Amino acid sequence: MAAIHDAGRISKTAFIGTSAALFGVCIIASAIRFYVRFRIQREIGWDDGFLIFGLACLIAGTALLFTVVDAMYETEAMVFNVASLLTMGDPGAVIARALVFHRISAASLTLLWFSICCVKFSFLAFFKRLIHQMPEMIKYWWFTLVLNVIITIYGATIYVVACPYFSDNQAFKAMQCVMGDGLKATVSLAMSQMVLDILGDLLILVIPVILLYKIRIRFTQKIALGLTLCLTIVMIAISIARIAGLVWKDKLDTVWETFTVIIAAEIGLTLVSITAFRALYISQTKRHHNKRVHGSTTYYWYQKGKMSFLHFASRVTGKGGHASYLDDLNETELADGRFMRNEIPRGTMTGVGTFMEGNGKITVLDPVVTRTRSR
Repeated sequence: MAAIHDAGRISKTAFIGTSAALFGVCIIASAIRFYVRFRIQREIGWDDGFLIFGLACLIAGTALLFTVVDAMYETEAMVFNVASLLTMGDPGAVIARALVFHRISAASLTLLWFSICCVKFSFLAFFKRLIHQMPEMIKYWWFTLVLNVIITIYGATIYVVACPYFSDNQAFKAMQCVMGDGLKATVSLAMSQMVLDILGDLLILVIPVILLYKIRIRFTQKIALGLTLCLTIVMIAISIARIAGLVWKDKLDTVWETFTVIIAAEIGLTLVSITAFRALYISQTKRHHNKRVHGSTTYYWYQKGKMSFLHFASRVTGKGGHASYLDDLNETELADGRFMRNEIPRGTMTGVGTFMEGNGKITVLDPVVTRTRSR
């Protein structure tokens, strides 16, 4: 039995341990994101809706898959001749379990595929808010959305079309899907799904790259935003790994395919979730800063006196005293709540939209004078 559980390149222990650990990380990250979105920011968007649906698909798909893990490794052992059919018990019962695995895995992988695609749509929903003043990018966004919808539908059908043999009298044909005559067609369909998956991610990646190129901020800030907005690169890397290991010893490695799909779904949803962590940090930092600065009575009357003097001077001289005041603000004042020039407001997938508003412009608010600067 130990040899069966070690069949293939990923042992049963490694499969369950890794996927369960990442599943736990994904759930925790999602819980923190929802806390930030609902409790701190008090809002919900389409990106949150896709995350919720993706989590539901991940939970359902993982639950189904874990019910047939033993049958999956028995099938892997038969395909790669790790153990003979006779040594695994009653041959009829083993084949019956293999067919059950085939049926359940098709449903499970379809759900996990939907979970992966929810990551794409969550990013697209967020980017839509960033490009509402860019007509050409909006056209490109719609093109990317439609293409990813098509890729999602096509990818979901692959798990049925690649091996459409689910009845008890089609056991031999089902085995031919992973080796023998049906292997080439199965691999070709699986490869096409993965290539289209990478294409969809690359099309999405173009949007943040263009946004980062257009906005005028410091290079270090572009790097910080890029780490947040270009997370689809990680999904592309996982898809490449799926392609690289799909065929092993001239046979389809079912365990490898299943493992990489569930890992991709868990990591993808985690990446969508962790972008909200910076908002939690910023909210705590602002609260501490405001308590330290605004809690000072001296500072309050200093600001009050300065504003009154500048208002009086502007009325007497007829000059824009407030405008010059904004130009002479020191770095400490600029870091204060109302005067954040280079800070990313609520540095989350939603908050970045405020920072990029107007294609690189920012509005600086004064109690008396409102002035818009273009960087």
